[in-house]
Amino acid sequence: MILMNRSYHRCWARNVIGSLLLAVVIVILINPAVFVQLKNILLKQQEEIQVSSVEINHRVVCCRSPDYFLDLCGRLNCTSTCSADLSQLSIRVLEPSEHSRDSNDRAFFLETSGRDDLNYRQACTVESLAFMNPNLTVNVLFMGGNVNSNSALLDKLKEKYRNIHLVGVHLDDYIAGTQLERWYYCNNWRQGPYHVSHLSDGLRFLTLAKYGGYYFDLDVIAVRPVTDYRNFVAAESDYEFGSGAIHSDYKHPLMEMALQDFVANYRSDIWGHNGPVLLKRVLKNWCNVGDIQSMDRVRCRGFSALPKTMFCPVHFEDVDEFFYHRMANESIKPIWITDQVIGVHTWNKLSIDKPIYKNSTQIYTWLAKNHCPQIFSIAPDVF
Repeated sequence: MILMNRSYHRCWARNVIGSLLLAVVIVILINPAVFVQLKNILLKQQEEIQVSSVEINHRVVCCRSPDYFLDLCGRLNCTSTCSADLSQLSIRVLEPSEHSRDSNDRAFFLETSGRDDLNYRQACTVESLAFMNPNLTVNVLFMGGNVNSNSALLDKLKEKYRNIHLVGVHLDDYIAGTQLERWYYCNNWRQGPYHVSHLSDGLRFLTLAKYGGYYFDLDVIAVRPVTDYRNFVAAESDYEFGSGAIHSDYKHPLMEMALQDFVANYRSDIWGHNGPVLLKRVLKNWCNVGDIQSMDRVRCRGFSALPKTMFCPVHFEDVDEFFYHRMANESIKPIWITDQVIGVHTWNKLSIDKPIYKNSTQIYTWLAKNHCPQIFSIAPDVF
């Protein structure tokens, strides 16, 4: 039956192509100007396609197999056979010397909104990680493809920290040949109300699956070294995960499981379904337990759930804590910055419109002054 289907598709395709060619020849004979127009179109297309790079449109419409005329999304409009190994099209973010199995020496931030720059708060977050972890390679991936070469903030980071790498990434190439490729092109995820957040969710899992290492949201200020901890997901409450602080060893199966779950169970209408809730689903399966408190290194085979105090000492419902103007004698370290706290999630989505005053007793001001001193030094009076 399969052989009959293959033969049928081949014959059908040959007949269609033959009919189209015959029609084109007849039109050209009737009107030679059409030939000139077609020639110009083909030359223009040839100029746009670089020999060293496969056009992303080709990857979408190429045939998944020589025996079937179906493209990536299962449509009968493929034009030629796909590359045998699409994964080779994926760019390398890391230098070969850094692309090792020791994933405890690298971290990633992702800028997924398409911007080529960071704001002061994001730059403060990046600096804090590099400042507190001088032996950690801190990669900031700009998924819009470009890094602003005229940015004073980015220049300051590059000038003061040799361990910060700013990388422009072409998203189409980054996902080529990965588990996210079909979801990216064939799913209507862009129509969802949380599409930017969901893209970020998928990309953090993909990045850790590709390279291993640490992932942090651009609003998690580091206050202590993190490199003593590995293979973890940070909880944001006693019962729920966040997805803003993660570490995974290179090629760890948990990140592969996360990618599989992301694609198989994607929901565009629920904000946390493809990020924090996904991590809880995957870890429940991996650890064979039902609650976060039981997800220790023994039950989770080397992975663990870090308690909320380590990265989320202030719950998102208490985000105003960062912006209160305290009494002058209260401008010292907050009491909740204990020896257990590694980073502070500042909940940017909820706090972006709340001003930080440089010469104030706000906790956010204290965090910035002490943990991103270079960015703080060039920040305006209100940021």
